[in-house]
Amino acid sequence: MKSTRLWIADPEAPYVDAFREYVNLKKSHLFQVQMCTEQEQLQRALSSEEIEILLISAKWYEDVKGFIRNECVIFLSEGTLPKELGRYPAVYKYQSADNILREIMYYYSEQDEEEYYTQVPKDNKVIGVYSPVEGVRKNKFAFALGQILAEDRNVLYLNLEEIDSVKDIFGKTPGNLSDIFLALKTRGVNVAVKMKGCVGKEPSAGFYYISGVDSISEYEEINKEDMKHLIIAVRELADYDLVIVDLWSGFTDKTKAILNEVETILVPAVLDEGSLSKLGRFVSESKLHDIYEPLLKKMKLIYNKVEAHSGEITALPDSISSRIPCCASIAKSSVLAKKRNILQAGDMIFEVMKPIFQTVMEERAK
Repeated sequence: MKSTRLWIADPEAPYVDAFREYVNLKKSHLFQVQMCTEQEQLQRALSSEEIEILLISAKWYEDVKGFIRNECVIFLSEGTLPKELGRYPAVYKYQSADNILREIMYYYSEQDEEEYYTQVPKDNKVIGVYSPVEGVRKNKFAFALGQILAEDRNVLYLNLEEIDSVKDIFGKTPGNLSDIFLALKTRGVNVAVKMKGCVGKEPSAGFYYISGVDSISEYEEINKEDMKHLIIAVRELADYDLVIVDLWSGFTDKTKAILNEVETILVPAVLDEGSLSKLGRFVSESKLHDIYEPLLKKMKLIYNKVEAHSGEITALPDSISSRIPCCASIAKSSVLAKKRNILQAGDMIFEVMKPIFQTVMEERAK
């Protein structure tokens, strides 16, 4: 993998040097940063060096614009820019380096027409959270899993429910799934780079995420090949150790395409008669269609006992347990009663989710 050549040009030497050092030490090695703190130095670089992205102080643009060729130009701004500089995007200078990098990647992915790949760490893992049964507290389970894993890892939570139930829980990210879906349909745009520019961080839970689509009808424009490409792009996000893909309960071609691409499928379940009947029907399909067999081999059942259920039974039917092994049981807890509670639960969530944490870590070590 080649790192993208990014030059930062600004007269504030301590700022520029700190930015360069931080980015060059990041484990993803997405950018290789060089710096200029004098205009003459920048002019020489523009004339002789291969520069892919130029992050430049807006104050310098007029003096060096004659030297700019095909670089992706992004202004480093200290406030509102005059209209005549509106031809190029701008990022605010005094924010975190990670936010600046996300915005750079967002703008660069729109201008870069070459196929571009990020580095994939060997231990990168994509986990699907799926159940053919509704009402099993799947979102709450995925939230809690993301939070405990994010304690000492970089975790991305990706909600791909066609009608998502988390829109009002999270804040808005710099980009959203509408941007990702457009990238999937646009020739020459690298989806992995686009995704890196869209993510935000949940401040309480600590995991990263991407806001959902502007309109649920956009899912109608995405096909199974697009979804396969999306998960492949997820694997290219070298900044994340684990990715949690939260899916809806349907079993369409798009859902199957996603499940085929993930390494492990965690299946939350509640032990009531109706839920187990539906889960049993899903399992029985594998006897009729061989294409489902690889999915069942990746599935692990999670008893998710968030609330008491009428008609609860204690034994899992052999027809299910013989095909999908149960790997953990989550005890009933008020901590898991509401989604917002989970995001703000702090250390309490670790005690509740300890069984599944151990299971995921064992799977990840294989």
